[in-house]
Order: sequence, then structure tokens, then C-alpha cells
Amino acid sequence: MRKSAFSKIMLPLLALLLLCAPKAKAEGEYAWPANYDGVMLQGFYWDSFKESKWTVLQANAAELSSYFNLIWVPNAGKSSANPSMGYDPVYWFSNFNSSFGNEAELRSMISTFKQFGTGIIEDVVVNHRNGATNWYDFPAETYNGKTYKLGLDAICKNDELANQTGMPQPTGAYDTGDNFDGCRDLDHTNPAVQEAVKAYLDFLKNDLGFTGWRYDMVKGYGAEYTKIYNESAKASYSVGEYWDNYDKTTSWIDRTGRTSAAFDFEFKWALNAAFPGMNFSKLVWKRNGSLNQPAGIIHMDTYQRYAVTFVDNHDTYKESDKMFTGDIEAANAFMLCSPGTPCVFYKHWLDKKDAIKKLIAIRKSVGLTNQCTVNVLETTNNRYVAEVTGNNGKLLIKIGRGSYDPSAKGYSTSDKVAGNALYSIWTKVAIKNLESQVAQLSFSPDGGTYVGGVKVTMDVANAKDFNNPEVVYTTDGSIPSLTNGTHAAPGTTLDISTNTKLKAVVVADGKVVSGVKEANYITSIEPVEIYVEKPESWNSINIYAWVSEQITSAWPGDAMTETATVDGKTMYYHNFGTQYPEISIIFNNGTAQTADISEVGYGKHYFRLNSDTGKSISVTEFKPQSSVASVTGGELVVYPNPATDVINVKSDKGVASVEVYTLSGAKVAESDTDAVSVASLQNGMYIYSATFADGTKVRGKFLKK
Repeated sequence: MRKSAFSKIMLPLLALLLLCAPKAKAEGEYAWPANYDGVMLQGFYWDSFKESKWTVLQANAAELSSYFNLIWVPNAGKSSANPSMGYDPVYWFSNFNSSFGNEAELRSMISTFKQFGTGIIEDVVVNHRNGATNWYDFPAETYNGKTYKLGLDAICKNDELANQTGMPQPTGAYDTGDNFDGCRDLDHTNPAVQEAVKAYLDFLKNDLGFTGWRYDMVKGYGAEYTKIYNESAKASYSVGEYWDNYDKTTSWIDRTGRTSAAFDFEFKWALNAAFPGMNFSKLVWKRNGSLNQPAGIIHMDTYQRYAVTFVDNHDTYKESDKMFTGDIEAANAFMLCSPGTPCVFYKHWLDKKDAIKKLIAIRKSVGLTNQCTVNVLETTNNRYVAEVTGNNGKLLIKIGRGSYDPSAKGYSTSDKVAGNALYSIWTKVAIKNLESQVAQLSFSPDGGTYVGGVKVTMDVANAKDFNNPEVVYTTDGSIPSLTNGTHAAPGTTLDISTNTKLKAVVVADGKVVSGVKEANYITSIEPVEIYVEKPESWNSINIYAWVSEQITSAWPGDAMTETATVDGKTMYYHNFGTQYPEISIIFNNGTAQTADISEVGYGKHYFRLNSDTGKSISVTEFKPQSSVASVTGGELVVYPNPATDVINVKSDKGVASVEVYTLSGAKVAESDTDAVSVASLQNGMYIYSATFADGTKVRGKFLKK
């Protein structure tokens, strides 16, 4: 057919326009990878403030990264409560002093895991937010030169704030999802909210270094906003907490444009139904009404990619009617031998580590992915049997009581690679040792008390397995990494002559290849002395301290009344003696408080509290510019030091009396003047306490020789 002049001109032009047009986003490009072979860890449980600290996770990075590709951690921003799991967020950009650590520790943890090839998933809470000092005063924060400040128009008009006497009225639109009554529900229809959330996610990904996120309470706002946020941030890993049934959850996935995965709650409820009552037919659903498949979102092949499976999480584990109460090892075996991306619960990992390690090694060795093929061979009340195909071979899994003969599927008893009384797994695939490439770092001696000093050798038992390995160590309390610390060859010996916390990792070929090893070396036993500069707005300050139990008075602790001047500023002082090598403390004024400050060891420690208002106060530890302590009103002079017969304590304030104590707190000498005899004392370190004419006191240490 003869082309018209229009065709000759317009068709080539249309073709050019199509070539130049931006590419349409492929389905799920910013969601969760297809055929993903990774395993995820939820790195916390409710109130795991000690176990999930950034420093603790980082110290175990080598071990965790051998098994987990992704680790989901709590919201890292400062929250309104203290302590807090992060579900009452206040700050998005500027304050990361959380109950799990500070910003420097957070960045170091993320960086260390990244060196091991493991991504960190942030718990993102954008459904709701708290004010800095009241219900609604969201802080102004700046990122990339732009300041984000949300006002009353960012709060949904049907939020609880609207019903509070004497409170201003929120002016946002009606909520597009479920209400959350613990904080202010954000109006996601508001462009200012959308821009702030998009900037927040960009900050998490491109500044802090998170690999992706888990969205908290996505039922609280329309799914279309998750689509907007993920397409802006281009997240490789996004998973939403949509706590509902199969139809509603898959509908949410679709309404996000498949830009996010979702947790498979139906999978979890199937486990809860099957195991305690020993009815394993509950583990199976029918795909399209006929094909038996593992229960949950994962039963449908079109959604397996977007399903993150779990046995328990922080919410279900703390509620008796939702917590999994069956065989934890068998339930994890079922999860790790099924489609979907398995998310191991941290408490289960800590309690059943060896068994779960083996199960993860089996999954990775066989090459199972989130879209692996399952052929269910048997489903009865008594038993579930299935053959699962991965990229590297197949495995056979049996869940249920009693024996099972695997020979019908070509497996022998020698092919069994894992099991207990309730499950068995067979495969002909060789199971990998996932920890074979972790450097074995040692200290000799491995910590302890060595008065006068000690030589410590740092060595790597399997150094020959690595190319030019080095030990990177620190003695200032910071975390060693590729870019922080002193590099030394394996076998290096250090002379340690002061109280030191030694931390080290092994690096090779530009990567960290060991966990962080640390040990404390005590060369002189000095009392734990705390100095703190309180905020000007505080009329008083208390210190609460504990080891395994409290060592001060009950909350809010002991009032801090003694003062000293350090670097020209008044600081409050407390001496805990030498009974405890390491303590944890909280500063407070009865209302506002700091987060937990842990690993406070022998010696002097100086802290500065910021002037934040509200109930949560951030704290900074610092080293004073001068080691000369002076009392308010004049310099304190102590001489001679070391002392042989008499110690003199002089000040222009006038010294009324002096007392001398052992490091354990026993009084051994006193005087009603500014000089006290110490001739009868044994050689060693002592504490003096000087009382001035105005009744104030100051303490310090001296050496008797």
C-alpha cells in the first residue's frame, strides 16, 4: 500500500519520540528482587535494648553476615520515650541518639555490615510522628540545604489532637487509613508531608547507607503513597507491615504498583494453627483450587516474590495469643524450605542458633529462592512432605511425627542433613560451610587484671587462608574498621600500661573478614568516677546506676550534689568506688532523662548533657582539655603526689578537713586541717575527700609510696 506524505513524515518522528521517551519502570523494580536467594534477620525483639545495640550487632557482623543477607533493625532516630523501640519517632534527619546507640555507632555498624556484603533494613515509621516537647511541635530539620518543618496542616483532621481541650486543631485532610492513637497521624495527601518523607528515605539510603526499609503500619495510610515514596527513593528492598488476610495484603501489594513486598502473616498464622495442635494439613493451601502449596501469600506463584515469611516478630512474640508455641526448629525448617524471603526472628536465632545455621546453610547450598518450586507429596493431619527445587538441586522435607522412608523419591538415609523428632531434611547436594572464610582472631592474654602492665599478642589462627591479612585495632573505645584504627601484622604484641579496652578486626583484600573482638585490660584499679555537666534548665540532677541490679537508690537514683570545676565549668560528681569493673548509668532530673549509658569502666568519665527540652536528653562523653581539677572559687592543689608521710590539700576557699579512703570506699585517715598523715598506710592508690568552709566537697586520687 502506498504511504501518504503524512506517513512518510510522522512515522519516523513517532519512532524517534518513542526511542527518546523515558523507560517505564519494570514491575517490582523498586520492591524486592525476583528469584532472590537471600535470608533476612529481624535483629531485635521487644525491649532488646542491650542485645540489639548497634555496637553489639557490629561486634557480631562476621557471624551474622555469614548467614544473613539483610538485617532489619529498629528505627534509628530519637524518639519521644526513653527507652523506646522507635515507634514514637520525633527526628528524621538530625538526631540519631536512640536507645540502641548514637549516630556514629549507627554509621559504623551499617558500614561494617556493608563491608561483609550484608544490607541493613531500617524500620521506617512515617504513618505517625510525635512532637519534640508536646503533641505536635515537629522539629525543623535540614537536609541537602532544605529545611523540612511540618505543621498542623500535616496532621490528619480526625487525629486525637482534635479532641483535646486547649490544644490547637489539626488542619490536614481526613486520614487515608487506620488511626494510630499513640502519636499524630500524618496527612499523606499533603505535598509537604510527601516531600519530607521522600527526603527522609533519600537520607536513609544515600547518607546513612541503609539498603532498604520495612514500613511500619502501612494500613495507616493509602498504598498509593508507598508507591510514591519507593519510586522516589528507588529502594531495592521494601517490605510493609500489612497485618491482615491474603486478599487484603495482596491487594495492598498491587496498589503499591508492586513497589513493595509485604510480610506474610497468613504464613505465620498457618504455623500457629499447625504445630501446637499437630495438624500439619494446616501448612498447605490450594493454588487455584487444586495444586497443594505451602500456606500463605507464598502459595500463589504471582506473589511469592513479594512475600517475606516469618515464624514470629517483635509484636507477635510478646503476646501470648499470637506467639508461636510449637517446635521452633521445625517451624524454621518449614520456612527455610519454602518460597518467599525467610525472615528469622532474633530471639529464635539466639536460642536455636546452631540449628538455624544448619537450615540456612541447606537453603543456600540447594539454591532455594523466593520463587522456588515446591511439589507437595503428602498433606495429612499427621504429616507434610514436599520436594523443593532450587538452583543447585533438590531437597526433601518431612514435617510431622513418626518415621518416613525417603527412598521412593530417590533419597537414602545417608542423605539426611538435618532433623529432630518433628522434621527431617534430605538432599544429595553438598552442604557448604558458610563460616569457612571468617578470620579467627585471638588475644593472648584475653583480658584481665595485670597491675603494672601487660603484653598482649594479637594473632589470626587461619591467617594463611587470606591474602595479606592485617589486624586493625583501637584502644580509644571506637570500633575498628577499614578506615579507623591502627594496622598491624598478625602476631603483633602490644605493651599495655594503662586501663585499656582493646578492640580489633581482621581485614584482607579491602574487606573486614572477622567480627569485632574486644577485651578489657586493667593495669591499675581506679574508682569509677562520673562527672557530668547538666543542662541549665535543670534545677537538680540524679544518677541511676546498675550492673545486673541497681547499685544506687531506686529510680530516679542518687542526687548528685558534689561539684568540681573541669575546663572552667561546674560539673557534678559521683564516685562508685572499685567494686564494679563496669556499670551502666542514666542521668535524669526526675522527669527528663538520658538513654542508657553502658560500659562505663574504671577511671574518670566526663559527660555533657545537651539543652534539648522534652523528656529525652542526648548525652556526649568527652575528654577534658586539662586534667587539673579545680573547685568552684579557686584551684585545688594536692602535694606531694606521690606522698610518703603527709598529704597537703590547699585551696583559696580554705580547707576545713580532709578524709582518706581506700579505692573500695573504706576510710583510713582523716584530719581537721588541710594536711593529713598517711605514713601508716600501705603503698597504693587512695582517694582524698576535701571539705571546704562552705560545706562543699571535692575528691581526687593520690599515690602513697
